[in-house]
Amino acid sequence: MEYRGLREEEVQQRIEQGEVNLQEERMTRSVRDIILANSVTFFNLINLALFAIVLLTGNIKNGAFIGTVIANTCIGIYQELKAKKLLDGMHLMVESKCMALRDEAWKEIPVHEIVLDDVIRIEMGMQIPADLEVLEGNLEVNESMLTGEADTVEKHVGDHAYGGTVVTSGNCIGKVYRVGKKCISASIMEEARKYKKARSKLHEDLEKLLKIISFAIVPTGIILYLVQKNGIGLVWQEAAIKTVAAMVGMIPEGLVVLTSVALAVSTMRLSRRQALVQDLFSIESLARVDTICLDKTGTLTAGSMAVTDVIPLFGHNEEEITSVMKSYLYGSEKANATQQALIERFGTEAKYAQTSDLPFSSDRKYAGKSLQGMGSYYTGAVNFLFPQGCPAVIHRITPFLEKGERILVLAHSDETEVRKDHVPEDLEPVAMIAIKDVLRDHVQEIMQYFTDEDVTIKVISGDDPATVSSLARQAGIPHADQYVDMSKARLNYEELADQYTVFGRVLPDQKKKLVEALQANGHTVAMTGDGVNDVPALKKADVSIAMAAGAAAAKDSANIVLLNNDFALMPDILKEGRRVINNISRASSMYLVKTVFSILLSLYVVIMQQSYPFLPIHLTLISTFGVGLPTFVLQMEPSMERVKRRFFSTAFRNAIPSACAVFLASFACLLLRVLLKLSVEENYAIFVSLTGMIYMYTLYRVYQPPTKMRTAVIVSMTILTVAAMLLLKSLLQLHFRWTTFLIIVPCGIGLIFLIQYLSAAYDSVSGWIAKAAKRNK
Repeated sequence: MEYRGLREEEVQQRIEQGEVNLQEERMTRSVRDIILANSVTFFNLINLALFAIVLLTGNIKNGAFIGTVIANTCIGIYQELKAKKLLDGMHLMVESKCMALRDEAWKEIPVHEIVLDDVIRIEMGMQIPADLEVLEGNLEVNESMLTGEADTVEKHVGDHAYGGTVVTSGNCIGKVYRVGKKCISASIMEEARKYKKARSKLHEDLEKLLKIISFAIVPTGIILYLVQKNGIGLVWQEAAIKTVAAMVGMIPEGLVVLTSVALAVSTMRLSRRQALVQDLFSIESLARVDTICLDKTGTLTAGSMAVTDVIPLFGHNEEEITSVMKSYLYGSEKANATQQALIERFGTEAKYAQTSDLPFSSDRKYAGKSLQGMGSYYTGAVNFLFPQGCPAVIHRITPFLEKGERILVLAHSDETEVRKDHVPEDLEPVAMIAIKDVLRDHVQEIMQYFTDEDVTIKVISGDDPATVSSLARQAGIPHADQYVDMSKARLNYEELADQYTVFGRVLPDQKKKLVEALQANGHTVAMTGDGVNDVPALKKADVSIAMAAGAAAAKDSANIVLLNNDFALMPDILKEGRRVINNISRASSMYLVKTVFSILLSLYVVIMQQSYPFLPIHLTLISTFGVGLPTFVLQMEPSMERVKRRFFSTAFRNAIPSACAVFLASFACLLLRVLLKLSVEENYAIFVSLTGMIYMYTLYRVYQPPTKMRTAVIVSMTILTVAAMLLLKSLLQLHFRWTTFLIIVPCGIGLIFLIQYLSAAYDSVSGWIAKAAKRNK
C-alpha cells in the first residue's frame, strides 16, 4: 500500500500550530533547579544567618566559615552542571527514534519531532511514541501502563494504538492522530518523566541526619546563647561568637555537597567508559550488588547466532525444507538474531505467497505463517509447539543441548490460516534446525571477576534451560549445571531463586518474580537485559542495565545504558559504584566527628554553665585541613570492596570514638587552665592542637590500609595544620610557649590510646546489641 505522508511545509505548519509530539525532558534537572538545589538549602540559610551575626559583633575574622560554604556550593553547582551537560549529550545518543514518511521518503526522526498526521513505522520492541491508527500490519501490544493488565492486546488495521504502550510482537505502519499532551497516556507519561532521585540507603541516611540536626540546631543555639550571656555573664558579642562556633560545628556543611559531587564525578567517569547513568543514586545500588541476573542474549552471547545443522524428519528432505524456509522468511523487515541466522542459512524467495502471519512472541515461544497452497508452517520451541510431547524430536535433542545448541522445530499443518494461541491438532514436525549462540569475547574473564568478588550470578532466559546451562558452563559461571525449566516448575519462587543458577523457559512476568524472590531473600539485585520481555524485571531490580542497541522500552526502564553494547564494561561499572560509596562513607566519618563533638560540647556548656571552648575560626581551620581537603583528594582513589553495612553505621563507628576524645580533651584543657593558670590564648592553642592531632589520627584510622597516596595526604594535612597555627596564631588567637608543647605531646598520645580503647568498646557494645536483636527475632 502506498502512503504519501507529509510534506515539509505541512510539518512546519503543524509545528507552528503546536501539533507536535513535545515531551518533558526526563532524568536531569534544569540549570535553575541545580543552582537552587545547591544554594537555597536549610544549612546554607543557617550559615548565612550565623555569618550575619558575626558581622554584627564586628569580629569579622570569625566569619571565615562562610568561605567554606560558598566554595562547597560553587563546587556542587559546577560539578552537577558539568554532569548535566554530559548526560544530556549522551541522552541524545540513545534518544528514541522512529521512521516517518516525509516528502515521500522514509526518514529517521526523534520521537519528539513527530507531528499530527505523520505516517510512522512501528516495530517490535518499540514504545509507541504517540496515539496512532494502524494502516497496515498487525501488532501485539502490552498496555499494562494504561490498564494495569499484563496481557497483550492485538492491533489490526483500523485499530488504535496508544502512546507509551510497548510492542511485544509484530510491526505496522500507522497514522498519528494525537500527539504530546493530547495523547491518552500523556498524564501518566508526564509523571513518569519527572525528575526523581532513586530511593537509596545513602539518601535515606542523609535525610534522617539532616532532619535531626534541622530540628535541633535553632533551639540549641538559642539556649546556648542565653546560658553564656545570662548564666555565665559573657558580653553579648562574645556569647554570640561562641554560639556561632557551636552551631557551625554541628552542621556537616560539606557532606551533602561532597555526596552530590562524588556521584556527579562518578557519572562522568562512567561516561568515559560509554556507560550512561540515568540516575545518580543508582550508583549506590551498584556498590551493594551481591547478585546479578543475566539475560543470555546480548550479555553472555554477542547477540548473533548461526545455524549449525538441519535434520529432516519423517521423510522430508533438506531441499524441500530450504524451499519452504525461503518463502517463510521472505519479507522479514526487521530480522531478530534467530531470523538472521535462518536467512543466512536458507536465504529468502517469494516462491509461495504468505497469506497470514503470526509474529514471534516471547510469551508463546513460536511464530507461524501460512503459505499459499502449502498450508501453515510454525517455527519455535518443541515444548510449546507440542505441549503433549514429541518423541521424534525429544529423543534426538540431548546431544545438541549438551553442546549448547538450541533446537528450533519447523512444523507443518494443513490449516490455511495461523491463529494466535491456537496450535493445530494436525501439527507435525518437519525438521530440526540446530542454532548456536556466539559467546561474547572475554566473557569467561568477566564471569570470573564476579565470582572473585562474591557476586552470585543467575542466568534468566526464555530459551531451553539445558541449552542455556551449557552456554553458562562455557562462560565459566559456577553451578551452571543447576538449572530449571520454569514452564514446568511448581516450587515457590524464593526456593527456586536460592536453589538454581540457570532458569530457562522464563516468561517476562516470571523474570520479575525471580528478581522479587531474590530481593525477598535479602539480596541486592542487578538485572541486565535488552528486550521488551526484560522490562518488568528491569523495573523491579535494585539497579538495571540495558544495551543501547536493545529495545527502546528496555533502555527507558534501565538505570544504566551501555552505549557501545559491551557487557565487558560491567566489572568497571561495579568497581566505580563501590569506589564512590566506600569513599563517601569514609569521608562522612570525618564530617561527623565535628557534628558529634559539637553536640556533646553544647550539652556540656548548658549543663556545666561553661563557655564554648572553640571560636568559629578554629573550626574553619580544622574543617579545612582535617576534613575538606583530605576527603576531597582521597575521594578519587580506588576502593573496590563490596559495601555491606548501612552508610552511617560505618561512619559513626569511626566518628564517635574520636568525637568523644575531643569532648574529653575539653575537660582536660579546662583542668589544665585552672591548675597551670593558663591564659585564654594558651588554652586555645592546646585545645586546637589536640583536636588537630585527633583529626589526623582519625584520618589515619579511617583510610586503612595506608597507601603512598593516603600517607602523603595525611602528612601534608598535618604540616599545613601546624604551619597555619604557627603563622596565623594572632588571627586564630593562639599563643604558644615551649612549655605548651610539653603539654600537647603527652596529652595527644594519651588521646590516641583513648580513641583505640573507645573504638574497641564501641565494637563490643555494637556486637552485643546486634546479637540481642538477632535473639529477639
